[in-house]
Amino acid sequence: MSWDVIARQDWALTVGERSTKGLLGLLGFVIVVTAYVYPVSGPGPHTTGRFAGAVHGSLTTLVPIVGVLLGYNAVVSERESGALRLSLSLPHSRADVVFGKFLGRVGVVTATLVASLAVAGFLVVYPFGELEAFRYLAFVGFTVWFGGVWTGIGIATSIAAATKRRALVLALFVFFVFVMVWDTVDSGVTLALNFVGLVDGALPDPLQFYFGLEPGRVFGRLTDGFVDPSATVDGAWYLSEWVALVLFVLWLVGPLGLAYRRFARGDLS
Repeated sequence: MSWDVIARQDWALTVGERSTKGLLGLLGFVIVVTAYVYPVSGPGPHTTGRFAGAVHGSLTTLVPIVGVLLGYNAVVSERESGALRLSLSLPHSRADVVFGKFLGRVGVVTATLVASLAVAGFLVVYPFGELEAFRYLAFVGFTVWFGGVWTGIGIATSIAAATKRRALVLALFVFFVFVMVWDTVDSGVTLALNFVGLVDGALPDPLQFYFGLEPGRVFGRLTDGFVDPSATVDGAWYLSEWVALVLFVLWLVGPLGLAYRRFARGDLS
């Protein structure tokens, strides 16, 4: 199992980089500050389940940028330097390299999220909040999963591109489309269809499903459906939190799997 050797080496290299410490420090800082402010920012009850809805917006912006910036150079940097050829001359397969890099970098993100959410949970509960243990554990799990999705997308760009510059451009393009532009396009389509009289109010369920495919919205449906007791998930069955679970699995394995197929057959020169 040479992938575990690669995972340990990549973990050590990743946590030692100053840029990584800055990214992860920012992510943890925002989570903890949000938890500190949440109990005094509005009426109660203040629970860890409701806190999930309060911090969700920050996570859907910060986790994607952390994931793609940690992942985009995971493989392509070694490909450019020639170190990847050396690794593959040892008893490592291309699958070992990709899986090891994925586990190493997801492990770094996971450690940051679990630690910061543990502190956040304490700040929400102490002294007058309420711990909803199972809901909060589910939220931590979904958040870690979300981090894995975006780190996987970053690594997918790293193995799909031939140079670090192309990988960075591709990673930032995916981030820009899904995180920065997607909501604007959704709102524009809704306004246009309302203006011409094809809909009255919200988009039809099939279009809601299409725009709801974005990873942050899938994460939001899981949070609303399984964690936050003040939220509900409405609409057709395919808009439910249970379908969102399936979509989350596809986001975790799909981009990395498709990119690996190209990487496994491609020339490393």
